Amino acid sequence: MELGLACSVCGHLNQLRAVSCDRCAAVLAPQPIAPSAVLPNLGAHPATGAGSPARPVTQVSTASSSPATVPLPSGMQAQPPSPQNGAVKPPSTVISSVQPSSAVPAQPRFNAVTGAPLEALQSKPAAKTMFFGALQQQHVVPRLVVIKGEGGDGVTYHLSATNHVVGRSTGEIRFNEDFFLSPEHALFSVQGNRLFAKDLGSINGVFVRIKSPVPLDHGDCFLVGEQLLRLDSAPFNEPGPDANHTYSYTSPRPDARFRVVQLLAGGGEGRIVSAQGTTLTLGREANHMNFPQDRFISGRHARLDSASDSHHIILTDTGSRNGTFVRIKGAVELFHGDYIFIGQQLLRVEIS
Repeated sequence: MELGLACSVCGHLNQLRAVSCDRCAAVLAPQPIAPSAVLPNLGAHPATGAGSPARPVTQVSTASSSPATVPLPSGMQAQPPSPQNGAVKPPSTVISSVQPSSAVPAQPRFNAVTGAPLEALQSKPAAKTMFFGALQQQHVVPRLVVIKGEGGDGVTYHLSATNHVVGRSTGEIRFNEDFFLSPEHALFSVQGNRLFAKDLGSINGVFVRIKSPVPLDHGDCFLVGEQLLRLDSAPFNEPGPDANHTYSYTSPRPDARFRVVQLLAGGGEGRIVSAQGTTLTLGREANHMNFPQDRFISGRHARLDSASDSHHIILTDTGSRNGTFVRIKGAVELFHGDYIFIGQQLLRVEIS
């Protein structure tokens, strides 16, 4: 598209900053708008009440010769030029012609910057500015989903109240046939959009699957497959004689900072494996502590490491399929996607 100023006399397209037409030397200025186009009755004759059609007048041009004869409307008389020193001074500008509105079509006007027609811009309604409103947050109802065999979803419990007790015979969520659950086992508390779990002094506790390395203290319990294990990080007693200065037979002490104790069904301790220096690995095979008959344990399941800057032992899941679970102490916050073992129930937390 070529932009420019159209001459209203000859229609020639001039440059945007041109003052006069390059072809006919007419002054370039915006087209006058007839008053009757805005107010229809403006200029109406008193007797008839209707005005004559608007006739746009072309722009004036500079004249150096005698003025041209201009036709005047009826009822008006031409005024002769006033003499000065016996000479008639021609006017500097005269009206070149008067044309009906149908003789010279109105030229479209364009924006000098964007090139868009001014009429289109004037007719387009102004855009309204919208205002931000307060974001409406929907109430979140946490859920506990029971995981069935082969990882399928079972019953879903919606925690719509503030507190929910889980147990075998007491509480809002009951598993009457699970005899590994205490009558009143755990408490789930909803605070805003957050969910917390607390062990109510149950025998078997509440276990949460770890998603990142966690520190353990002496006596903490954790689950690997079907194995319930306890961390023993207490220092060994120094050997010495009894009151009669007699030494007891003992095995040589391993050079290890901690040990893992297997807790057996019905009570008692099973295998006890000491760390190799500062590390102990657990799994089904090729580890420091192996459980080849446990089908729920991965080949390389978990690892324990001594923390160099504290007395803690760091437990890490090494990409097992069924995860590693740690028994909670006190109240802990649960997050979306967490897994919990309560009795024989595996539950998944959903907060969305």
